[in-house]
Amino acid sequence: MTIAARRLSYSNNGMDRQTFANSLQQISDQLRWVDQKLTMKVDNEIVDAFYSQQKKINKIQANINHVK
Repeated sequence: MTIAARRLSYSNNGMDRQTFANSLQQISDQLRWVDQKLTMKVDNEIVDAFYSQQKKINKIQANINHVK
C-alpha cells in the first residue's frame, strides 16, 4: 500500500499521504474480514448441504435394504 501512496502528489484540497495510506489499510482490513466471513459462511453452507444429502442417501439405502 505504501508504494502506491508514494506515487501520489500532495493536493492543497486533498489529504496527506499518510492519512490516505492509513485509509487504504483500513479498507483493506475490512475487505479481508468480509472475505473471511463470506468464505466461512459459504463453506458452512456447503458442508450442511453435503451432510443433508448424505443423510437422505443413507435413508434411501436403508429403505432399499429393508425392501430386499
